[in-house]
Amino acid sequence: MGEITQLLESARDGDGQAWDSVIALIYDDLKRAARHVHSAVNNRRDQTFDTTGLVNECYIRLAKNGAKFVSDRAHFLALAARAMRQLLLNHARDRARLKRGAGVSHLELEPNHVTIAFEAEQVIAIDQALHALAREDERMVRIVECRIFAGLSDEETARALDLPLRTCQRLWALARTRIEVLLSD
Repeated sequence: MGEITQLLESARDGDGQAWDSVIALIYDDLKRAARHVHSAVNNRRDQTFDTTGLVNECYIRLAKNGAKFVSDRAHFLALAARAMRQLLLNHARDRARLKRGAGVSHLELEPNHVTIAFEAEQVIAIDQALHALAREDERMVRIVECRIFAGLSDEETARALDLPLRTCQRLWALARTRIEVLLSD
């Protein structure tokens, strides 16, 4: 049993310091995942929701439930991936709402505002594609979250989702193809 798994076990038993230790040990992984998300979703750094901000918001979401449902490092990162997806989606929806005016009078947009709105629409479109994909196979969505939103490898994703490696690889390839089709419709 690894150090993080042991600490998570202690945290489930009520040791608050164990949870803090897990966060300290996994913080670099969360930063790596957030950087991966920014490079995958945005063509430029979004100054309104940077890597550190994404990690902090993710931590707040995960801290609400603490270690109650987390079994190991890979599972923690899979949960973090889902939290990051939701945070980015909420952020994109907010930006898209602002683009539509959010109840204020319309002004001429500068070129960088058009880019922000376009990126927000892309994140929303990806989320809609993932919802459609979930109707086909929920496992594909979990794999996409782990690979795209947490930057996990094939092996880490398979461990996090308790799937055989070959099944994970096959579903990842299928998910990428299906998302391309869904986004092109």
